[in-house]
Amino acid sequence: MEIAHIGKGKDTLNTVPKAPVYLTDEAKKHFCQMGSVLAKNELLKEKFLPALEVYAEAMAQWEFALREIKKANKQKFGTGYFQKFSSGASNVSVYVTLKDKAEDSIFKCCKIFGLDPKSEKDLKGISDVNQLDLFAQIMEMKKSS
Repeated sequence: MEIAHIGKGKDTLNTVPKAPVYLTDEAKKHFCQMGSVLAKNELLKEKFLPALEVYAEAMAQWEFALREIKKANKQKFGTGYFQKFSSGASNVSVYVTLKDKAEDSIFKCCKIFGLDPKSEKDLKGISDVNQLDLFAQIMEMKKSS
């Protein structure tokens, strides 16, 4: 893995390393996509790779949960959100729980990389006021894949 030293001692990676083998195929896709966005914006550092892995797997889980919710709701609207038991009791669907937990992980990882306005401002080393909106880049990549 090559570390690019740009400017005054930056330790950002200029290329995205290969996704770890233990990630799911879907997570590997997210690892490469987000890694590319981060590297392009000089935000990817070797010490942040574990956070990128967590982000990637959480995105894969989030997408899976949304697909399952949608599939259940197509059969009967609302069944993707709540599950009914034979006893008559009901509870939040396991897929909603998975989606919520994945979202928490995604947002925590985004803060590490400065992908929300407050953490972007707090992130040291970002002084370029013309920095591109990273969320817009991510959404653009999703459209093209």
